[in-house]
Amino acid sequence: MGKRRLKAAIISDAWGYGLMETKPYPLWLVRYWAIRNKALLVPEYGAMYIASFLKSRGVDVTVLNLIADVFTSEDWFRETKEGLGEDDLSTVPIGGDQALASMRENFDDALNKLQPDIILFPISIYYVALHAREMLKRLKGKMPETRIIAGGIYSTMHPQELMHDGAADFVVRGEGEWTAWELLEAISRGERDFSAIDGLSWRDEGGRIIHNRDRARENDIDQFPHIYTVTDEFKIKERHRLLKSLNPFDDYIPGDGFLTSRGCPERCAFCLDPAVWKRKTRFHSPAYVREVLEYCWDNFPNGDRTFFFGDATFALNRPRLAALLEEARKFDYSYNIQTRADSLIPEVLAGLKASNFTTVAIGAESLDNRVLRDVIRKRTTREEILAAARGVRECGLNPILTFIAGLPGERRESLEHTVETLRTEGIKEATFFPLVVFKGTELYELFLKTFNEEEREKLRLNRWSEEFCFINEEFESMQELIAYTQYLNDSIRA
Repeated sequence: MGKRRLKAAIISDAWGYGLMETKPYPLWLVRYWAIRNKALLVPEYGAMYIASFLKSRGVDVTVLNLIADVFTSEDWFRETKEGLGEDDLSTVPIGGDQALASMRENFDDALNKLQPDIILFPISIYYVALHAREMLKRLKGKMPETRIIAGGIYSTMHPQELMHDGAADFVVRGEGEWTAWELLEAISRGERDFSAIDGLSWRDEGGRIIHNRDRARENDIDQFPHIYTVTDEFKIKERHRLLKSLNPFDDYIPGDGFLTSRGCPERCAFCLDPAVWKRKTRFHSPAYVREVLEYCWDNFPNGDRTFFFGDATFALNRPRLAALLEEARKFDYSYNIQTRADSLIPEVLAGLKASNFTTVAIGAESLDNRVLRDVIRKRTTREEILAAARGVRECGLNPILTFIAGLPGERRESLEHTVETLRTEGIKEATFFPLVVFKGTELYELFLKTFNEEEREKLRLNRWSEEFCFINEEFESMQELIAYTQYLNDSIRA
C-alpha cells in the first residue's frame, strides 16, 4: 500500500488562546502579571517532544503558535495605566479586544492557508481544559475532513470524554512519541484499522469508541531528540527574549529549563505523576543533558544566565547526579532545582554548591507529620523537611519551600504554626497554594466522595476549568480558602 504525504499541523499556545478568550478570574488582576506572562508565552513542552520526534523521523509538521506568532513586542504585556493596585483589573493590551481579534484572525488565516490533513492538539492544562474541548469542536466544524488528534496529560486522563465529544478522531494517551508517529504512518497508508497501535483511543467505521491497550514506557529516553531541536518551529528564541525581559527573575522559561528525567517513583495523593507515569522513572544520560545545556548556552543569551532543572527526581540517582554535576560545571550558568527533602544529604548539597547551584526548591506540602503520612503519603517528615532547609542554607544555597493549604484534616492552627516555624527558622521564601484536585489524583477520588455534584460545581476554579478547590472542614467556600492562603503568604513576608 502506497503512502500519501500528509499536511500536518501542531497547535501551540492553545492554553494561552483559552486564557485570552475566557479571561478567567483572578488571572487578569494586576498581581498575577508574572504567572499570566508565563501562561501566555510558555509553549506546550509535550507538543515540543512530539514535534521533535516526528521531525527526526522525517515527518513534516507545521507548528501554529497562536500567541508567539502574533505578539512579539513586550508592549503587549505591559500595563498601559500607572498607579494600579494589585487587585485592580490589568490594563495590558494583550487582554484587550484588538489582541483577541488579531489572534483569532491569525489562527483562521493559518488554517485556511495550510488546509491540514491532520491537526495535533495538545491538552495538558486543566485550568481551562473545557475551553480546549470547545476549541476542538470549533476546529471540527470548520474543517470536518481534517483528522484531529488530541494528546497531553488531560487527554490521557479523559480519553472517553474527548472521544464522546465527537471532535477528536483520535486520542494519544501517555508518552506520545511512538504512538503519534505510528498513527501518522498508518493514516498516510490509508489504513482504517488502528487496533495495533498501543496507547491510542480511536473510533471505528461503525462509530464505536475503542481504547487500545496502554503503551509500555520507553526505557531509553535518550533516543528522543531534545525539545530545543524544534526551537525555530516553536519560536523559542522570541519567547525567551520576551520572558527574560518581562519576568527577569522567573524560573523554567523556554530556553532556560529542561527535564532530565521522566516520571517519579512516589505516590503523593495530590499529584498526577502516579497515574501518568505509573511510578516509573527513566533518566536521560549526562551526555544528553550536556547536549541540551550546550545548545541553550549558545542560543539563548538574553538576561541572567540561569537554568532550571524541573525534575522532582533530580537528586534521586546519586551516581548519575555526580556525572550530571560534572557536566553542569562546564557552563557558567547559575542553576536552580526542585527536589525532595530526603534527597538533600550533605554530600549532595556539597556537590550542588560546587557546581554553581544557587536555589533549591523543596515541595514540603505540610509540616504536620500526620498529614504528610496519612493524607498525602509524602514519605517525608517535618523533621526531614526542616533539616533539609537548614542544610541548604548552611551550604550557602537558598531554600524555597512550597505548601498546600486546605489539606483534609489540617486545621488553621497547624498552618499558622507552620508560618511561625518558618519565621523561627528564618525562611522567608515559602509559598502556600490552595489545595486543587483533578481527575487522576488520589485526592480527587476523596473529593468525589466528600461533595455532591452541586457542591463540586461551586468548587470548580472557573467555568472552563477541570480543576476543583478541595476545601476541608475549616473553610466554608473556595473563596475563603483562597483568601486565607493569601493571608498565610502575606504573613510569611511580614
